[in-house]
Amino acid sequence: MGALARTLSVNLCLRDPVMRLVLLLVLLCCGPAATASTTRQQQSKIAKWTAENICAMGVDRFYAMPEAEIRTLFEQQTGMRYEDIPLAPTEAERARITGQLSAYLSSVCPKELENYQGR
Repeated sequence: MGALARTLSVNLCLRDPVMRLVLLLVLLCCGPAATASTTRQQQSKIAKWTAENICAMGVDRFYAMPEAEIRTLFEQQTGMRYEDIPLAPTEAERARITGQLSAYLSSVCPKELENYQGR
């Protein structure tokens, strides 16, 4: 199917209110998941930033910080947006971030690794 035919098909489908509703539901269901993925570099940066701050201030103090303060620190120290942190990471993202975080804590501040794992 050519580009023009696909465009016409999409335009005709969008004229139908039911098709618009279906498209909206698909975007609502799949849109956040599609845009929430992070690159390996971003995952490494998130893990390292978290570990560095846990080592600097301790697990309890780090996790007790208000979200606004965490947002400000994260954005200032990483150059990333706070919204880049996945709210519902894939299993691979979660495993990679947690693995790197744990490795950093075990080598730099092993006591905090114990506290982190006990949390």
